[in-house]
Amino acid sequence: MISPKTGNHPCNNTQPYHPDCFRRCSLRLLLLAILLCFLPSQINSLQAQESRISDRVIEEIRLQGLDRLGNAEVLARMKIRRGDRWDPAELDAEYQRLWSSGDFISIEPAVIDETPTGVIITIQLRERRPIHEIRFEGADNLSEFATLQLLRSSEDELYDPLLVREDIETIRNELLEDGHPFARVSSRIDVSEQGLKVVFELDEGPEVLIKTVDLKGSGSIPISDIFKVMKLRTRAFGGLVRGGKFDPRLLEDDLARIREYYVAKGFFDAEVTLGQLEFTNELNDLRIQIDVEEGPRYRIGTIEFEIEGTQVIAEDALRAALQIQEGDDWDGEQVQKDGDEVKKLYSEIGHLEASVSPSLTYPLEGHDIILTYRITEGVELFAGEIELRGNSSTRDDVIRRQLEIYPGEKLHPDEIQVSLSNLYRLNYFDRITPQFAGGENPNQRPLLFQLSEQSTGRALFGVGYSSGRGAVGNLSIEKRNFDISDFPSSLSELPGAFTGAGQHLVLEAQPGTQYSRYRVQFTEPYLMGSRNSLQVSAFRSVLLRQQYIEDRDSGGFTIGRLFSVEEKLRGKVGLRRDSISVNDVPITAPTVIADSAGRTRYNALDLDFDWDKRVYRPVLGAVDGWYLESGYSHIGGPLGGDIEIAKFNIGSGIFHTIFKESEDLRHVVAMRTSFNWVEPLDDTDFVPVFERLYLGGPRSLRGFDYRGAGPRENDIEIGGTVRHRGSIEYTWPLMENTLRGIIFTDFGNLADGSDAFDFDKYRVGVGGGVVLSVPIFGQDLPISITWTDAIQSEVGDRLQQFSFDLGWFLY
Repeated sequence: MISPKTGNHPCNNTQPYHPDCFRRCSLRLLLLAILLCFLPSQINSLQAQESRISDRVIEEIRLQGLDRLGNAEVLARMKIRRGDRWDPAELDAEYQRLWSSGDFISIEPAVIDETPTGVIITIQLRERRPIHEIRFEGADNLSEFATLQLLRSSEDELYDPLLVREDIETIRNELLEDGHPFARVSSRIDVSEQGLKVVFELDEGPEVLIKTVDLKGSGSIPISDIFKVMKLRTRAFGGLVRGGKFDPRLLEDDLARIREYYVAKGFFDAEVTLGQLEFTNELNDLRIQIDVEEGPRYRIGTIEFEIEGTQVIAEDALRAALQIQEGDDWDGEQVQKDGDEVKKLYSEIGHLEASVSPSLTYPLEGHDIILTYRITEGVELFAGEIELRGNSSTRDDVIRRQLEIYPGEKLHPDEIQVSLSNLYRLNYFDRITPQFAGGENPNQRPLLFQLSEQSTGRALFGVGYSSGRGAVGNLSIEKRNFDISDFPSSLSELPGAFTGAGQHLVLEAQPGTQYSRYRVQFTEPYLMGSRNSLQVSAFRSVLLRQQYIEDRDSGGFTIGRLFSVEEKLRGKVGLRRDSISVNDVPITAPTVIADSAGRTRYNALDLDFDWDKRVYRPVLGAVDGWYLESGYSHIGGPLGGDIEIAKFNIGSGIFHTIFKESEDLRHVVAMRTSFNWVEPLDDTDFVPVFERLYLGGPRSLRGFDYRGAGPRENDIEIGGTVRHRGSIEYTWPLMENTLRGIIFTDFGNLADGSDAFDFDKYRVGVGGGVVLSVPIFGQDLPISITWTDAIQSEVGDRLQQFSFDLGWFLY
């Protein structure tokens, strides 16, 4: 066979001439000559054609398919015009502009009709028309109103098929969440003169409720513990606590969560799989079976520490911080908590950058593992320069006097947290972020407080209602971060004037149907930069009761002293002048009211002491810590006055975060109690009605009307001289912190004299409700709405289940 490369082709012959080779070469030369003659003519033809195109003009642009938009409107938008030179590239660019306008669903390729002098361009357009109505068909259980808020398509907006497809998926997900795993959703478009009607067609299918969840093969871990990590659960309390609806999207996640839980508990070889889904009762009920193969449970054989650093904490101290010990079953959650406790030990001695990482080593045989805490100690850190940012209105010194960490001091996280609490307590800022910055000194960290100021001034105008106090008008101006020396130099500076010194000003007028109050109060918490405070106030109130009208005028001043910044120990001494009138007293009034009739004047000395260790967060108020407060007032006597009375009070409270979803989302328990006592010091042994103690109302004892619990005469409350009251509250976030749930129990008793005080006659109310935080003028105003059942009361008490209160909560 002749090889194609080495065969005996004539041209491969080394002979100088061969007839076949000559013929082939001649043919190739002839073809090349013809090509060279033809190519210039083709080039000239293309050039001529291009010349003809550039010489042509657009004679007409025809738009077809327009309805909502007019031809003139669209043509006006276009950059190509009649009379322009015809250029296909410009037409392509115009197509891009038309498409990006968002007014069209589709644009057909242009039809170009040539004329002797130009072209006619015809473009077929399909408009997006407005949606006149969105309707649901077959939505038996789906909330149409709530679903409409989730859709991207909306009425009076242009129809977009891509958005409708997304909306179908949204509706499908809502049905899955509502327990309709077999639901089908589609859409259709109905055309009318008003526009398009988008109709979502639903076949919801049955609502599937989980009747039972069985774990086959489990045994070492209680099923109740495993259920806690699952999202799919059976119905509880008629669906109020758990709906029990089946959402198949959660099933795979639950299997993964169960497996993670077993691994965290030391079952590293556990296998968790879906056994079966058994539908009954026409697919309405579901039984889920989950198969679990636990495998062996691993134990902690040895606990070791690998320390990078000089080992500033002895190993015995590190081991003492651990709850889990050698020989215990592995518990990943506890191991992590122990690691955090070890890190806390380092933080407490200034090693804030220390890292603690637990790791485990599997044994070659058996089930005893090695737990190793790898510790990088870092260096002891000291505070460098402390910088403040974001306080455009508040003076630096107002902020710095709340800080409990200073340059050159060892950095302690507790002191930073206390400083944050102090700043939040001012209620000047809605966000404070401490940050560490790098510096030249490896042992120093400059500290930056990034502050976000909120409005500290509030002007309220309006009317409202409060349980027990009736309808009330409100005309008040309150400025918490007031500066009496910050006068504006022009009217344009007035909105931001009088701000930044940390003073407090209140101008208030609250006329009401039952209770009216008028108040002017100015407070300087750090007088002339010292720890002394000054408060000057004038007050008037009018209380309309069933048997009398109480009109009180009061004015005075209070000087305070902050004895300890760290411990928040503060004492106050105040002097005031009061004038009280009791008028319109009927003949049938109780004796204590009748004997109080007329005008009474006196001077009073007030002594107060408080020890406040509460931790504050925005909106929530106190979230941890405690307080203790006490006070004594001496009325009249040597101070001058128509009566002489001693009043004593002591109170305390404890706050604790029992669960924290995040720094701002907390479940908080609050417990408060207070004791008050009034004693006459003159020979009359008489306490007027306006100095007596009362019980009942939203801020006193919920479940009872305002002043509705306690001693009575002729079915009229007359107050008492000995009172004890308290409350236990649990609050949690429902919608972030905008809406919080609350359950509580209030208890208390009031008696006329210590001899009459009886622990068997305590009033008790149990209830719940919500606390709504409403932003007004840049501030959050809490509104509590509660329902309380008085489970223990006395004959004659006036009960009130529903209560509404504005502006008071955990503070």
